[in-house]
Amino acid sequence: MALLQPFLCDTSLSKTLHFSHPYSIPKRTTLTTPKTRTVASLQPPLKSYHYHRLRQLKKQWTKCYAIAETGGGVSVEGDDNHGVLVSQSSEEEMKGDRVVVDYDWTEEWYPLYLTRNIPDDAPLGLTVFDKQLVLYRDGNGDLRCYQDRCPHRLAKLSEGQLFGGRLECLYHGWQFDGDGKCIRIPQLPTNSKIPLSACVKTYEVRDSQGVVWVWMSHKTPSNPNKLPWFENFARPGFQDVSTTHEFHMITP
Repeated sequence: MALLQPFLCDTSLSKTLHFSHPYSIPKRTTLTTPKTRTVASLQPPLKSYHYHRLRQLKKQWTKCYAIAETGGGVSVEGDDNHGVLVSQSSEEEMKGDRVVVDYDWTEEWYPLYLTRNIPDDAPLGLTVFDKQLVLYRDGNGDLRCYQDRCPHRLAKLSEGQLFGGRLECLYHGWQFDGDGKCIRIPQLPTNSKIPLSACVKTYEVRDSQGVVWVWMSHKTPSNPNKLPWFENFARPGFQDVSTTHEFHMITP
């Protein structure tokens, strides 16, 4: 069970509010008036009793967060040590050590593009969530992936060109090798040393079952065990009919 957002829970787990509609209260002098209707409504106007009752119940609500059970089952706990147990069937299962779930979205493989559709003579600009990437093949045909931003003037490298297997920025002609190292700055004098700050941020990519995958984390080495594997694609005689659809976003 994964809870990505905090939520409110009623610690009694059994309270239901029923309010009589203020406009349907029968008059004592009228015998033909229908009985009072009971409706579940929190909209005003509420009687003073209902208002104070609602405030009392709100005090018992607790803000909860997801907690993983290493001993089986899942539980949630709030700031006031009020706990609500979920999917526990016995007292023994409640004895597991609980740890707060910690998830880093960058430590995963994400599909970038179909391998067969990657151009051989031009860089390809792609996006993973809010990260802009550029994918291309170097002089040896190996896949390379950078942050789609030149360290000089932040121009898009995906709008550049391939020159001798190196990616060249279209803005001022800076060239980068497969490891993201800047190897040519036309504006520098001959034999000048290129600073390390001129390097571009790289991402590791893998070609698996006809799909290019990218590892987004720069803090943790890539985990090959997390690379998705589709059994159907590995079966003899399986025909792949995957296609790529490009959508052009229109911004106001």
